[in-house]
Amino acid sequence: MAHLLIIENWVEGTGRLLPKAIRQLDHEYTFITRNPEHYSDKISQKIHPIFENAKHVLTCETNDIDGLIRFLKAQHQSLNFDGVLTICDYYIDTVAKVAQSLNLPQAFSSNVSSECQKHLVREAIEKKGLPNPKYVVARNWKETLKGAVDIGFPLIIKPSDLASSAFVTLVNNVDELKQAFSNLESFTHNFREQTREPIWLLEEYLTGEEVSVEACTYQGVTTIIGITDKSVTGFPYFIEDGHMFPARLKPEMAEQIESYVIEVLNAVGHDHGISHTEVKLTPKGLRIIEINPRPGGNYIAELIQQVTHIDMLSMHIDLALDKQPDFNQLKEIKGSAAIKFLVPKETGLVKSISGIESLKNDPNIVRLDIKSLVGRQLEKPIDNACYAGHVIAVDRAGNQAREFAEKALSRIKINLVNTKQSNHSAHDELLEGTE
Repeated sequence: MAHLLIIENWVEGTGRLLPKAIRQLDHEYTFITRNPEHYSDKISQKIHPIFENAKHVLTCETNDIDGLIRFLKAQHQSLNFDGVLTICDYYIDTVAKVAQSLNLPQAFSSNVSSECQKHLVREAIEKKGLPNPKYVVARNWKETLKGAVDIGFPLIIKPSDLASSAFVTLVNNVDELKQAFSNLESFTHNFREQTREPIWLLEEYLTGEEVSVEACTYQGVTTIIGITDKSVTGFPYFIEDGHMFPARLKPEMAEQIESYVIEVLNAVGHDHGISHTEVKLTPKGLRIIEINPRPGGNYIAELIQQVTHIDMLSMHIDLALDKQPDFNQLKEIKGSAAIKFLVPKETGLVKSISGIESLKNDPNIVRLDIKSLVGRQLEKPIDNACYAGHVIAVDRAGNQAREFAEKALSRIKINLVNTKQSNHSAHDELLEGTE
């Protein structure tokens, strides 16, 4: 039995799965957070799994690295941690620094600080001469405008340091560019109240199917677990609304994608840890969207486990203890599994939600989770924090799981009243609800 230190967590998705995964491996953990209320469910009042399964819960300002290290050095003397990890993007670099100070193993690459900054990933890919979209790194409006002229419209403007597709925007002209620039400029702190670096990353707009490659690197050797597909909502925001594992690809295309991703991971110096790399299959060839040096969110780990019995979260835990992950069941891919998210299409006060009962006896649905939204105000969907729920479907014998999930979710309707006046914002309360 090992004693892990978890520094912050996602509220939903893998944030709910990780605590139980640790317990299932007969380990225990101490959880440290700056704000326990961040994980509270004001509607259901249920205790979050991160607290429910913890041996100890500590409160400390996790955004103050120096203070956090001093605090944890004292705690380590009595609690004896064996490894450090998180599942939350905003604390990956914190984990790396804490682990180094405490001389403990951790779940991430030695170059993870650079991997978490999208503009540095672009520069590393460019330096190695690998296929890369046109891009510009800007630090003010003048540079942003010049970069847009150089790339040409339409283009994507995004932050370099945010998660969940937040503020990733398609712009078609200077007016839209200025609005997107201003929106990001005014967002000076991220969703965990950390000061942001004022960087705007401009990229050429890429068309084509998008997939993600799930992989595990141990002692510098990368093993591909598989490829997941992705669907997104319409413009201008790129909200992920579904995934299926494995993606329906021709074997030669899958092999090409896997080889490209391994080259990119080597280019950025990814030498340890799980990776979730998003790739666009464009008419000009493969292009990286971004690298995430942790397990894929949006319950992708659960989709993988449904069809392979490979547990990505268990691998993440093993890596935090510097243990070699077990790949023995990797070749046993049977069927497919998919998730589809309920993304509100309109704004307004929720009157009722219908169709849920019709799904409870569906043999292809393995989980149905719809938020309690009645009486709450739905805001305009702008990022992955807008999810109102999800369904997970499986096809034990074939590759139709996505169709099963989409058909099931189409039967659920959010019914609104004709008013936008409310004291409750669903977007605010669901913030970070997808990681």
